[in-house]
Amino acid sequence: MPTSDKHQLVLLRRLERILIAFFVLAALSLLVVYFADPSIYTSTLLLEPSATDRYPLPATLFLVGILIFIAVLIVGVTRHWRWLFWLILVAFGFSILQIPATILQLTGVIPNSLPVWYSLYRMGVAVIEGVIAIWMVQVFRQYGTWAMGKKKTSLEGKTEP
Repeated sequence: MPTSDKHQLVLLRRLERILIAFFVLAALSLLVVYFADPSIYTSTLLLEPSATDRYPLPATLFLVGILIFIAVLIVGVTRHWRWLFWLILVAFGFSILQIPATILQLTGVIPNSLPVWYSLYRMGVAVIEGVIAIWMVQVFRQYGTWAMGKKKTSLEGKTEP
């Protein structure tokens, strides 16, 4: 195996591990926020807070749905779904907009119904997602989607497998 192929395989495995670790930590974070302050979920879903029902059924179902979505993302990362590469890249790239939005919320320009600690936490996650998106662009430019290699074009302009 040539050196560039080994480097490409290392990048592929590193990208997989980082994305899977990110999604696992996101799932754990969702659970911690749900059990620590479920009012964040109820306010996000525009539910009326109830003193008797700390964990309303719609908020619990919403959490379960997000966790199932994260599980599908992890499966897609391990199977190198091409469309998922682009979905993650676009979503992580646009998440950088969370940083100025949070700053505007903290300065009072935009109303903020969430706790300050949660807004700062989301801004930190947006920074991490932005860094991953920039890295994914670099990996794509050098080795293609999921660092699995680019299709070679022949002189006639047709792509070769």
